[in-house]
Amino acid sequence: MTTGYFFDMDGTLYNNAFHTISHKTFQALYQLKDQKDMLFLATSRCLRELDHLPREMYNFPFDAKILDGGALILDTNNQIIEDTPISPTLMKEIETYCLNNDLLYRYSTKDGNYFGTKVKQAFYELEFSLYLNTPDYKPYENDIAYNVLICYETNKQKEEICQIARDCGIVFYPECVEIRANNIDKATAIQKIKHHFELDRIICFGDGENDIEMIKQADIGIAMKNGCDKVKEIADHITDSVDEDGIYTYLVKEKVVKEV
Repeated sequence: MTTGYFFDMDGTLYNNAFHTISHKTFQALYQLKDQKDMLFLATSRCLRELDHLPREMYNFPFDAKILDGGALILDTNNQIIEDTPISPTLMKEIETYCLNNDLLYRYSTKDGNYFGTKVKQAFYELEFSLYLNTPDYKPYENDIAYNVLICYETNKQKEEICQIARDCGIVFYPECVEIRANNIDKATAIQKIKHHFELDRIICFGDGENDIEMIKQADIGIAMKNGCDKVKEIADHITDSVDEDGIYTYLVKEKVVKEV
């Protein structure tokens, strides 16, 4: 039986508040690899936002990476297994709306991450605090885009953005809207990987609302103690927080790996 382990990144595998990782967890992940299990990253980050991760995490040999919330799946050589971009027509609509309303938006491509509108220094500093790098400024020009984040200022703008992207997948954050192609999320990407790699069993770890669907569909879904209430409500198990080696703790408790 081939088991696939899927790990959300921020707040699950990686403490993005302090940019730290659990060395015990990564030693446990190498034990899973030695047991011939398959391991996958499942994140809403784009590829460029992985550039400045700790080396132990950046160099870990995941069998594939789910990026942009499920819109892009890459193999170990960062070649595309499957992708579902946002249509250029919709991207143009988004750009026009943001320019006309003086709103910040950020879009990601396979190899890049860009602000489509000019932004204040504070936004660069915020992005750097989260990802240790910042998007470049580059107006949209028919690029193949997988993920868009729009910062709105009023509820009216939020409603108008949702109307423009009514046929898309939308995730809401405080004062921001994330947009992907319709019916695309981590859960749909996991199903594609399951068929591609002929996996028999799926085990998922996550902490955020964008992890809910993958936790629900998993054979075993594990929420981090630091996760949101909604994901903890639907999880099969709740493990310790990312600060407390939560993934490692669960794997040892279930006798999947040995203590280190």
